[in-house]
Amino acid sequence: MADLLQLPPQALEAEMAVLGSMMIHAEAVDRAVELLDEADFYKETHRRVFHAAAEIHRANQAVDVITVGDHLRSQKLLGEVGGPQFLQELVNKVSTAAHVEHYANIVREKSVLRELIKVSTEVVGQAYREEKPSSQLLDEAQGRIMQVAQRSTVTGFVAAKDLAHDVISDIEALAQRKGEVTGVGTGLKKFDRMTAGFQKGDLILIAARPSQGKTALALNIAAHVVLNNKVATATAFFSLEMSRNAIMTRLIASEARVNLHEARNGFFRRDRWTDLTNAAARISESPLFIDDSAGLSILDVRSRARRLQLELQSRGQALGLIMIDYLQLMRGPNRRVENRQQEVSEISRGLKHLARDMNIPVVALSQLNRRSEDKGRTDNKPQMSDLRDSGSLEQDADVIALIHREGYYNRSDPTVERNAELIIAKQRNGPVGTCELTFISELARFENKELGGAESEEAEDTQVSFS
Repeated sequence: MADLLQLPPQALEAEMAVLGSMMIHAEAVDRAVELLDEADFYKETHRRVFHAAAEIHRANQAVDVITVGDHLRSQKLLGEVGGPQFLQELVNKVSTAAHVEHYANIVREKSVLRELIKVSTEVVGQAYREEKPSSQLLDEAQGRIMQVAQRSTVTGFVAAKDLAHDVISDIEALAQRKGEVTGVGTGLKKFDRMTAGFQKGDLILIAARPSQGKTALALNIAAHVVLNNKVATATAFFSLEMSRNAIMTRLIASEARVNLHEARNGFFRRDRWTDLTNAAARISESPLFIDDSAGLSILDVRSRARRLQLELQSRGQALGLIMIDYLQLMRGPNRRVENRQQEVSEISRGLKHLARDMNIPVVALSQLNRRSEDKGRTDNKPQMSDLRDSGSLEQDADVIALIHREGYYNRSDPTVERNAELIIAKQRNGPVGTCELTFISELARFENKELGGAESEEAEDTQVSFS
């Protein structure tokens, strides 16, 4: 009973200090309005005074005891808040407006705690009533908690002088180790040279038509990241299409360089058994984590990735990469979307926010529509506009790479059977161009094509396009 009688988190003195600061200095009004809204105030009287001050500020008028009093009087609210005496009391609470940001942060912190209590209490009530399936209740609860978390994060301008030193230090460090991958290396040499690897906070889309090898390429990269990089990078692999056993079979067969079909039906040469067990042993010791739950929402992916991140941190490790196979099989955070395009847009934005919030690269596989197979497109090469379901994918992604296999469309020519290209169609902070690869179908494996020639030859199919 004592807990039930507790007052919600509040900071009335800080609320009064904010309001007093706003009526002392115009700059305090700017900062307070940026950080707070009236709902952040616990006391109704304080909400009304803040609302009046904000209204006056939006009308480009001076905010002080007189103008706030007149505004409240015109709304017949001056007596309810305590009259001119109360407004003067607010001003007397502070001697300077210099600390308004500190006071506002205290008010906001208490407001976030109250909102968290409110959401949690409502979720508890819904759980007791058992009106909704637990899966739906969990989904909605995660979404509401995420909204509270986003409210608690306030970012603003950062002075150039505060950024310049850090950036120059980063550039200097990069200059000292020229040619090295600065992000998460993929093992694809030309792709890594053009992108410097998958960068923290980036959303990377790998897109292709069905049967072009999206999953194969993703698994090749995942295997390189957890096995062959100088430092193994913990990777979370969400497989919405294939089972975890099927994923592991492909990984082991690819790493052992054993024909995948033979490994699946058991008709492989007996002398390859050692290769398979050795590959399985290496992968089993790697920091690769596979989740094959079907129909995950962006909220599910976020919560599971965060749990894994916390678990790894408790062991002194760090989650370095998230891969999702594939985007069109995900659900959006809102079950009441009007159409699939809107849902994919929400998923796309959610993945970008996930990458930025966790500060790690997120790689999502995506389907392309049938336009690349139209008769009017002679070479069948995919384009960025072929991304399926939503234009938001083009906007939100930092890197878009498209897979094209000439041998898939020209099966009568054995000389092009293994030709493959990874087309960097968009790179927000680097060049676009084509990376030639070799696709070994029996191993479901992409490999580097021999990189001969000078840098000038390489530049011929690389178009610099920063955006």
